[in-house]
Amino acid sequence: MGHVNVNITLRGEMGTRALAGILIDTGATYTTLSPALLEQVGAFKASFTMDVELADGRKVPASVYYAAIAIDGRDGPAIVLAFEGAKEVIGVQTLESLGLKPNPDTGNLEPTRPKGVAYFYLLY
Repeated sequence: MGHVNVNITLRGEMGTRALAGILIDTGATYTTLSPALLEQVGAFKASFTMDVELADGRKVPASVYYAAIAIDGRDGPAIVLAFEGAKEVIGVQTLESLGLKPNPDTGNLEPTRPKGVAYFYLLY
């Protein structure tokens, strides 16, 4: 099995930023990016923090942001965490939002559904 790295576009209220080679981490629930980058694009910062458990068992406080992320021509909303020393990764919540899954054999992402924001409730 191999690693999957992708190019993304991060969008907030004040602009966009292209990032190259961001690791897909299927062990991470949420995407993590640097707080400086999130502030630069004007991502919305929540008024609360969350404790995040790291792979080594430590818990650290993380700021919570909301932004749009685009990967492979698909874009959607994402919850993004930022904390001291975080490695920039794309987590499964963002992948689910975009309808993508990693293929470690090819090193690419594959669609799990058609493009667009998924909403699986009937509207009456």
